Amino acid sequence: MDELDPQVLAMLDERRRKTAALPAQEWPQRLASVRERLERLSALGGSREDVAQVIDRTLPGPAGAIPVRIYDPRGTDDERAEDRLAAALVFYHGGGFVAGGLESHDVLLRALTNRAQCVIVAVDYRLAPEHPYPAANEDTWAALQWVHDHATELNIDAARVAVGGDSAGGLLAAYVAQRARRSGLSLRLQLLLYPNTDATMSRPSWQTFGMPYFLTDRQDMIERYDAWLPPGIDRASPDVSPLFATDLTGLAPALIITADHDALCDEGNEYAAKLRAAKVAVEHVCWQGMVHGFVSMAGILDAGKAAIERIAAVLRIALSQKRPD
Repeated sequence: MDELDPQVLAMLDERRRKTAALPAQEWPQRLASVRERLERLSALGGSREDVAQVIDRTLPGPAGAIPVRIYDPRGTDDERAEDRLAAALVFYHGGGFVAGGLESHDVLLRALTNRAQCVIVAVDYRLAPEHPYPAANEDTWAALQWVHDHATELNIDAARVAVGGDSAGGLLAAYVAQRARRSGLSLRLQLLLYPNTDATMSRPSWQTFGMPYFLTDRQDMIERYDAWLPPGIDRASPDVSPLFATDLTGLAPALIITADHDALCDEGNEYAAKLRAAKVAVEHVCWQGMVHGFVSMAGILDAGKAAIERIAAVLRIALSQKRPD
């Protein structure tokens, strides 16, 4: 493990200075500030790029409408309709199952849309504690099914669809990828950015880096899991801890990015290893000197910019007209 990147160190020290005088709050009172803070963090992503088309709409879900934002890099003046048939990434935002939405990841997804040249469908799934498990799982699966079933309406190629997410959204993307395999729905890629994969929080990196300074506080995450998972839910179930799935064969290829100073590092690294052991094609990068969420901080971290370029390159290959070997 390398030392913290100097840009990360400066960012963390500045954050510590700003938050040192804030009064301590119990979880119920802190929830509103947690949600507001994640929306503000989007400013660390840099400038908000223009995308050819950005459409907000809703999809039918198991408990009502699911808001989505569709980013489309194609212009409206293409001469041949067949040239405009695009691949798609269905993306699930992070936020510890209790925060995040269409705005929190808007800057990141605009950048990815432009660089990967694919349609991205951002899913605003239901959040805990108002909507505990399995609400988020149901919404994320319903959104993927809708995109697949309405490919013609979206002018996308149903055979070139990927799923992805960061942090808690990475857990949901891994869950959806496992369910897609069971359901016979083919995916080109699962993009997992520093994913939660172990709701038992039993990996050593939680003890090493699970503190506010490194942006992933262990006690805070325990409270988020408690908000998401009702009493009696088995936290080692693959639906809430994809790491514990016993059969990973036949899953979609994966790009997994972790950070070496992240409390979630071990569970992400271990999931990559288990996928490889199951003969799943995996590209795994443990980014040195980085902390949780660094890809969304491309406005201040060079590593975030580099990661976006790498993600986009992998997406372009995975979602190309020719199926990758």
